[in-house]
Amino acid sequence: MIYVCADKDLEDSWAPDLAELESVGSTADVHFVALVDLSTEDGSELIHIEQGTHTVVETSPEQNLGDPQIAINFVNTAQSYWPANKHVLVFWNHGNGFESFCWDQGDEDWLDCPKLGQIMDTVGFIYIVAFDACDMAHIEDYYELVGHASYVVGSEESIPLDGYPYDTNAQDLVNNPTQDALAYATELVNNYGEYYWKKKGYGWETLSALDVNQIPALTTTFTDWTSEMLANLNQYKRRYTAALRGAKKMAGTEPAYFVDMYDYMLELLEENIPASLVTATENVKTAVNNAVVINWYNNKQSDIYGLHFFWSKALYWSGSWAILGRDIYLSVSWGQTTGWTGFLDAYYGL
Repeated sequence: MIYVCADKDLEDSWAPDLAELESVGSTADVHFVALVDLSTEDGSELIHIEQGTHTVVETSPEQNLGDPQIAINFVNTAQSYWPANKHVLVFWNHGNGFESFCWDQGDEDWLDCPKLGQIMDTVGFIYIVAFDACDMAHIEDYYELVGHASYVVGSEESIPLDGYPYDTNAQDLVNNPTQDALAYATELVNNYGEYYWKKKGYGWETLSALDVNQIPALTTTFTDWTSEMLANLNQYKRRYTAALRGAKKMAGTEPAYFVDMYDYMLELLEENIPASLVTATENVKTAVNNAVVINWYNNKQSDIYGLHFFWSKALYWSGSWAILGRDIYLSVSWGQTTGWTGFLDAYYGL
């Protein structure tokens, strides 16, 4: 199930992806379906993709794909038309971590982390959720999938306009429709790596898959770590900042440092920190390792471990632009559950 937010600047990217899917097409065992919203078409279409063509199953007046109810309706409708034992849901469009993804520019709206939670709370269990969108290998978003998915696939970095290699992804599923979710999530990452490794002019791409069932354990260890960070903040703040300076940060938009979680822990362990914080940091490293089942990055990248988290820049947390950072993050469940929001308040003197 592909949720195609192509209303405005990404419209030209959908046609090649559709052609890739049509080169394989649905079978008796596997169905490829999409909700497609294009800027040059009135309304939206629910399509079923066959070999060499596609069938428009339903048409609707203009829909705002930034409305979580539209995503819920899409999943429910697709499942009613094409019942299956296992489902993959792909969000196709722009992405920027917890702040926004699937921007419907025609309606000036988008999905975000809380809206993802609404969607997943309603649609039932999805075996794999994948983001064909930039900067979405983000713990704040992935936390919303706990109890609602087996695996999640996303990129820590930008995804090129080519997006996923849908022909290879589709063929792998058609060839082996009974494979389990771990096997297919692994194939999605491997296929992406094989596609971009060979292409000239690339090199910064990343993709990883996480076991959603490991996220509760990661949440617990991160909560303990946050508590240790807070307890030692007054004495060790400069060392936290030095670790942040050295850690791998992604190309998120201005309010955010999207920091590779594992790499931050490595950098922090290079600092002289108390034994209790060393233990908590090592525990987070172990939890990340347990959660990330496969991680790929291209040859211009380094220090990529498959998952990042939000660390606001000062101006967007305690400064004049907090409305674009802290005010949005206050609605993110991960930040509240783990105490990370409170740590950032203390770190920036609130």
